[in-house]
Amino acid sequence: MKSNKSLVLDEIVADAGARQEGFLHIARNADGSWVRIPVILVRGEAAGPTLLADACTHGDEYEGAEAIIRIAKTINPAELKGTFIGVPAVNLEAFRANSRVSPIDGTNLNRIFPGDPDLYISHRVANAYMERLVKQADCIITFHGGGTVLHLEPIVGYQPPVDDLARKTRELAKVFGTPTIWRMQNLPFEGVSAAEAKKLGIPAILPEIGSHCSRHYDRDKNIDICARGIRNIMIHLGMLAGTIEKAAVQTDAELRYIHTDAGGIHIPVKKAKERVKEGEVLAVITDVFGNQVSEVIAPFDGFVIGYWSVPVINPGDWSYLYGKILAEQSG
Repeated sequence: MKSNKSLVLDEIVADAGARQEGFLHIARNADGSWVRIPVILVRGEAAGPTLLADACTHGDEYEGAEAIIRIAKTINPAELKGTFIGVPAVNLEAFRANSRVSPIDGTNLNRIFPGDPDLYISHRVANAYMERLVKQADCIITFHGGGTVLHLEPIVGYQPPVDDLARKTRELAKVFGTPTIWRMQNLPFEGVSAAEAKKLGIPAILPEIGSHCSRHYDRDKNIDICARGIRNIMIHLGMLAGTIEKAAVQTDAELRYIHTDAGGIHIPVKKAKERVKEGEVLAVITDVFGNQVSEVIAPFDGFVIGYWSVPVINPGDWSYLYGKILAEQSG
């Protein structure tokens, strides 16, 4: 648990019982502007844990950002125990460009943590985030979503429960309150901020909520899910008074990223939350003449968490985010 003395981040200074906002400056651009990270600090009048909530590591995943802004504006410092650090856009340049990757160097920020202060600008942003923000925290919520290409059902990722810290992340994922929680085992990529935080001994969960690319998108609903999850975590940590809002039924699952063999027009066959048997067709891919060139097949009995929801897909892209059920229980 961090000290309740004044928290100083660059020009942002927050005393007990105060709310402040500002920027962490990373590097100066040629036009004199700064590559920077926006930060909101809310310090309670009473001592308590420090919760860091961030969004837009991928700049097209906005729902968590709006929830962070909402929570920061509604928290009363007089009723808060501890500190809330809100970062609406870790990757501010990508946020401005509505892009998954940095428009400066084309790098996927959530593949290079903990970063390097001597490499390309995205590596410097990642390093600044880890050194100047993550190390302030007792607990982390790092928001992601489907962005501009995936339809996603709300899930929250946690570390595989092989030690006390990992088990704590699973408990936090359950408390967040989505109908599905996700054991982040055997990820097909490295450099994820939540995993790097765990290496520092800091429990971090990874909600995947929202996608603004399908006709099923409900922006307000997804922001509400994110905001409710933050508040649930704060109640669980003893930072706020209140009652945790639980999911009626919660499924614990592993997530498989299923990639396409061929590019073309992607036609989803199985839809969100649908239960599927091994060997069934998840999606069909046709060429520009309408001829079928490939199928995406379910590798095991499971259910659909998300899928590519724009018409055109390239070879090797994610077609489906597919869940293997580990357990189900009532909230």
